Order: sequence, then C-alpha cells, then structure tokens
Amino acid sequence: MPSLTLSPYFHPTTIVLVDDNEAFLRSLTLELPATMACHGFTSPEEALAFLNEPIDLQPLVDRCFTFHRSHPDQAIIHLDLGLIEQEINYLQRFRRVSVVLVDYAMPAVNGLQFCERTVDRHARRALLTGVADEKLAVEAFNAGLIHRFISKHKATAVEAVIAFIAELEREYFSQYLGRLSANLALDPPGFLMDPAIAVEVQRLMHQERLVEYYLVGDPPGFLMLRSDGSTIRVLVLDAAAHQRQIEFAARFAAPAHIQQGIASGELAGLFSGESPADYFGDERYPWDARVVPARRLRGREPWLIGLARDAAADIDYDPAVSSYDAYLATLAPR
Repeated sequence: MPSLTLSPYFHPTTIVLVDDNEAFLRSLTLELPATMACHGFTSPEEALAFLNEPIDLQPLVDRCFTFHRSHPDQAIIHLDLGLIEQEINYLQRFRRVSVVLVDYAMPAVNGLQFCERTVDRHARRALLTGVADEKLAVEAFNAGLIHRFISKHKATAVEAVIAFIAELEREYFSQYLGRLSANLALDPPGFLMDPAIAVEVQRLMHQERLVEYYLVGDPPGFLMLRSDGSTIRVLVLDAAAHQRQIEFAARFAAPAHIQQGIASGELAGLFSGESPADYFGDERYPWDARVVPARRLRGREPWLIGLARDAAADIDYDPAVSSYDAYLATLAPR
C-alpha cells in the first residue's frame, strides 16, 4: 500500500522565536507577516514555560481514530471524519507550536540546552548560529536534537526565514503521515495518495487565500477555510463516487439538465444528509442549489473536482470565535 502524499488535515500553527538580543528579535518579528502567529521571547525561561505549558486539546491524530475490538486478537481501526471536521471549532488548534527558532549564544541557557528542555518532541527545532557555533550545530543535528540550523547573518533576510519556517511547518505535519498511513491502510481515501491532488490542494490554497483544510466525506473531499473562517467545499470524486452521483440523480428523477451535467462530469453534487424523498407536495428538492461546476483532473486515476465557495459546514461553526483571525486577535501586538 503506498504512503499518504497529502495529510488529511492542515492548519496554521504558532511559531516561537527565542533570542536574548531584544533589538534583533524585535526587528525579526516585526518583519514577519502579520498573518503568521508568532511569539518572541528574550527570556529562555519564559519561552520554555510557554512551550511546555500543557494544551488541553490532544493532537487531532490522537483523536480521530477509534478502535473496535471484535475479537481478542483482532481490532478494527476506524477514521472518524466527523472528528476531523469538528476541529474547526477548537481555537486551540492554532496554539500548537510547530517551529522553534532559538539563538545558540545566550548567556543563561544556550540554544542546545534550551532544546533539550523542550517537552514537545513533535515541534521542529532550529538553531540560529554564528560562524563559531556551526560545528556544534552539525553535531546536534546529527544527534537529532535540532532539525535545522541557520547562520544568524542569513536570518536578516526575512524572505529566507519565512521560507525556512514554512518548510519546517510542512515537516511538522508530515510527521503524522506515517501513523495515518498505517491506520488507513485497510481503506484509505485514494486521493490522499495521489500527487496530482496534493498539487491541486496547494494551488487552491494559494489561489483562494486558504489557510487550512480538513478531509471530509459524503461526498468525499475537503473543507477548506480562509483566515476569516469563510469556507470552500472541494469535492474529489473517483469513478465509483461519480457513478453513485449519476445513479442518485436518476433514481430521484432530477431535472434533465442536472442528470446530463452530472453524467458528463460538468456538474458534481453536494448530496449529503437529506434526500429528495424527504420532500413532499409542492416542495421541490433544490437540485440547482445542490450542484457545483466540476472539471476533470488526471492523476494516478481520473478525478472529478468540484468547488463550492462559501459552503456551509455540516456542523455548527462560529468564525468569530474559532477562525484563524480570531486566534491572531488574541495575540499580543508585536
């Protein structure tokens, strides 16, 4: 079974910068994008207190699987898509620290001692070094204590630091792919393994200014969000899912243009939950409101991609309370 190419979920996280040089730290944090959740510390002890503070919300990867033991020697692992989608209700998802960028040459605690005292082993740890510190940094990297190091003079190039942080944040999420791949091995959504879908998701993230996404089902695809909490529902249908939609439209006698559009792949349906059979009398099933334009995407197999902007989530969700913008508003001004 091939490994996952695309994580079932992604959301912004918090970045921590630690440097006892207040002028350097302030300059760096001010030049980072306002859309990046960032905490800067001149005190290593204060930074460690923040990093090691327990978060009530367990990582989603630890919550989205349920185990049912049908036999003493056999367990069934089930991915709960509802729990993945419910994650958008938890503001604390953004509180997770994915990247720690720490200066090596601090008087009270050097950067390597600092990294040894961090509790979360999933956070990517990067060291800011001077020329004289690079040998130590290489040894620490080889020992697994840090994941990257960057010369401090390069850290003045903000574009390089932003790219550096983005790379480490992607690496932070990629840690979960092995566990997810193993647990999904019996019945994985095939599109998570197709590089063409990964490229399409990244394209949409950039084009639509999206900051997070979550795997959903019925119909399969992703719920994707902008920083203000507005949503896009992306449908990703394989041949079998497409055929089910064709049969659904025919079974409930959808208007001819709906049946033709779905059959040709020009339309895809947001058919979930309710059924046309639940509509009686003069009330008509809103077929036109339940379909979106679709297009074909060639990957390891043919896919049908549909996109619904400002789609309503299937759960109660208040962007004013749990969007990324709401989290950014809780942070101290830089």
